[in-house]
Amino acid sequence: MRALPVRFGEVRSVARDPMQDAHIVRALGEEFLVWDAFVSGYPRVGLTPLVLSADTHRDAVHAAETVARAAHAAGEAALGDAREAAHYGLHPEMQALARASWEAGDTRGLCRVDLLFGEDGAFHACEVNADCPGGHNETVALPRLARRVGVTGLHDPTIMMDALVDELLALAGGPGCPRGAIVLTYATAYAEDLQVCAFLERALRARQARVCRAPITALRPRVGDDGTRGLQLRGVDVAVLYRYFPLEYMEGLRTVPAFVAAVRAGALRTLSSFSHIYAQSKASLVHMCEHTPHVPATYPLQFPETRDLVQNRGEWVVKRALGRVGDEVFVGPLHSKAEWAEVVRETTERAARGETWLAQRFVHQRTVPTPLGPRFVTLGAYVQNGAFTGYFARLTEVSHATHDALVVPVFVDHARAAGGLA
Repeated sequence: MRALPVRFGEVRSVARDPMQDAHIVRALGEEFLVWDAFVSGYPRVGLTPLVLSADTHRDAVHAAETVARAAHAAGEAALGDAREAAHYGLHPEMQALARASWEAGDTRGLCRVDLLFGEDGAFHACEVNADCPGGHNETVALPRLARRVGVTGLHDPTIMMDALVDELLALAGGPGCPRGAIVLTYATAYAEDLQVCAFLERALRARQARVCRAPITALRPRVGDDGTRGLQLRGVDVAVLYRYFPLEYMEGLRTVPAFVAAVRAGALRTLSSFSHIYAQSKASLVHMCEHTPHVPATYPLQFPETRDLVQNRGEWVVKRALGRVGDEVFVGPLHSKAEWAEVVRETTERAARGETWLAQRFVHQRTVPTPLGPRFVTLGAYVQNGAFTGYFARLTEVSHATHDALVVPVFVDHARAAGGLA
């Protein structure tokens, strides 16, 4: 497999392995709250920087913003057409939350578009995380720590955390949060979810925000003297909900009607908006691939003949609509013939029982040379309300990025542009 051209960029080595430095590891945990820096005894994060050329950075930003617009359009189509919405197979409570946000104009969002660099030299978006993308701690920690170990002369384009804090504070009315408190909710069973909210809480407090972390079940309905409906947390009015908590996890929550009422009344603003559950679902890729070449052809699992899927496993990926962190994503080229036949059989049966599964054309990628050997790059580009705000990059040995992928900082070499200096 060919290596990426110089035009793309490179993964540069550093003088020593920083993850063997106790000071660096301590800083990750104590200063930046990266508590899951190791997986199975090996580092999950590294400081060897992925350095993009100026041209590649420009192309990635364009691709990410284009795909984010297509994802938004797919969500709008589903919210405006019940027949289109039916293709997503969402629970009625999720649909009610999404529609409440959409009808109230509560549509702000932070998404991460995962870009693969194909053999054709173009970026392809395999999926969009539009509900609650992660990586906050790493996007700040890794570039700063890379500077400490000698990475200089490069531009850090990632402002995601600053932009997010600015918007949450604005939604609450500015410093002091006169509209009400900002509540950060997370899945309490996962330390990596807690670390994101704890890191964001600290950044908001530094800006004089009234903010706290809480499980989604701690919020209670509030009815004002004038009949206005909202939410409270321990007697404090809640104005803004930052939800690092997948929307589908809210199914069956007895307070869902209270969330719907609060959003409809304008008493509660959310980021990301409940309405982005349609863009989060991989079913949106069926709509998106028809409107942008950056999204590989994607079909409901029933669309491609099962025989074609089985016989051409090297050209297909099968994925569940609401799978996360690489879970329930099956990449044909990574399975044996027998394994793949079983994957197709099982997932097709699950789709027949009402689950939403997709078949997507496999993106043939190029590898990038790294100090660790050839690696694939998944370049996660953050887009907030339609505008690029930074990167989250993962390196893998195979074409499938999961939680054990190596996360590295991303810089831009503005001196390396077509025709000379940028």
